[in-house]
Amino acid sequence: MYISAWGEEIVIENTLGSDYLEVIMAGITHPNPTYRIMHNISDEFPYDYYVFEYVVSGTGYIETPAKKYMVRGGDFYFLNRQRYHIYYADPKDPYEKLFIVLKGSFVDFLVSHHLQNDSVYIKKCNVHGLMVHMINLLNRDGPINYDKLAVSILELFQQAFPSPYQIQPAINRVPEMIKNYIDTHITEKITLDDISNDLYISKSYIERVFKNEYNQTPMAYCINQKISQVASMLVTTNYSLSHIAQQFSFSDVKYMSKTFKKIKGKTPMEYKRDELAKNQIVE
Repeated sequence: MYISAWGEEIVIENTLGSDYLEVIMAGITHPNPTYRIMHNISDEFPYDYYVFEYVVSGTGYIETPAKKYMVRGGDFYFLNRQRYHIYYADPKDPYEKLFIVLKGSFVDFLVSHHLQNDSVYIKKCNVHGLMVHMINLLNRDGPINYDKLAVSILELFQQAFPSPYQIQPAINRVPEMIKNYIDTHITEKITLDDISNDLYISKSYIERVFKNEYNQTPMAYCINQKISQVASMLVTTNYSLSHIAQQFSFSDVKYMSKTFKKIKGKTPMEYKRDELAKNQIVE
């Protein structure tokens, strides 16, 4: 840990993660009336990371070319990558906040399925305990436990960003609602009964409207999404097959490998070897 020029406690910076998940920075911003951060105000220094911040107390502001936002204690906000942002403390009531800056295909996936393509997202949401938990995971000696961190990030998205399936939709949005439910629970063992019970929609109706919209059954979509994430982890991490199978709630490695080959036309290890060779990566 060190103290930044702004008086922030930086608990971690520039970790050696992977393309799947990497922590750029995390810490605590203490009240400072001169605190001011700028992202992508010019092309010279592109800021290609996602920023997640929870305001513990005080007041701050976020400016984009289109709008100025105020944030106060109890607000959670998200700043999208590669966007123009200026954010700063109110000089008379400077905020205290917790922050985590992330990148990676895991976060890309969650952002694309939970959020619109907005520059800023703000919600009154008590994720203080969860943010503290993630910062504590990072503020310790030894390697980062990326498994626990990934679970916490997923929980953060589920709490902070409303998913379409949690809002009663118009009839023509039901297929999208089902799709988002599956995407949000992709690491779990999902059944048609789960979807039906959680969304209060009959199984027959779920299957019919989803297939009409996406030309495949909900369960076929689910397994394809799982295998897509498995493929990404094979190439971007060194996790074992048993670890990946457990991560996505497959019953065992044999079943995951059989399913993977059916969809991708190759075994997981054949796929990994070929993709690494394509990118000229030597292990």
